[in-house]
Amino acid sequence: MKTDIHPKFFDSVEIKCSCGNVILTASTRERLKTELCSKCHPFYTGQQKLVDTAGRVDKFEAKRKKAAALVEEASKKAAAKKSKKAEVYKEKEVPQEVIERAMGGTGEVATGGKWGQPIGDAPATEVAKSDAAEVATEVAEEKASKPKKVSKRKAAAKKVA
Repeated sequence: MKTDIHPKFFDSVEIKCSCGNVILTASTRERLKTELCSKCHPFYTGQQKLVDTAGRVDKFEAKRKKAAALVEEASKKAAAKKSKKAEVYKEKEVPQEVIERAMGGTGEVATGGKWGQPIGDAPATEVAKSDAAEVATEVAEEKASKPKKVSKRKAAAKKVA
């Protein structure tokens, strides 16, 4: 063993606790102090408060039961919706005054559609054809009225040729 490299060793050192208890031991330090010892520590004296880890498990189990109850309730609601019979549509009675006003006051169906037929009874294909024809004529008129634009390159090529 090399000399002068190891710390000084003390055979009898007193460890003093804040409660007044003194313990004799050996150490490399001459004096030692501590706040707790086996005489005053709650674990050794029986005054320890245990941490309630079981409470955490109980809380978790309660959450699981609640979630399962919610899932079950939702499935019952879905089953009730499926089993629920569709309500039958009941037509409401319309007062005679309203019918006469809608008919134009004469008791006959009001006319005034594009083809002299009752409003809303024009065939969809005829409407589509007439609308398409109108749009086509408008586009043709616009094209005829606009002068053609010639790019600068084409104009330069015509002058050269």
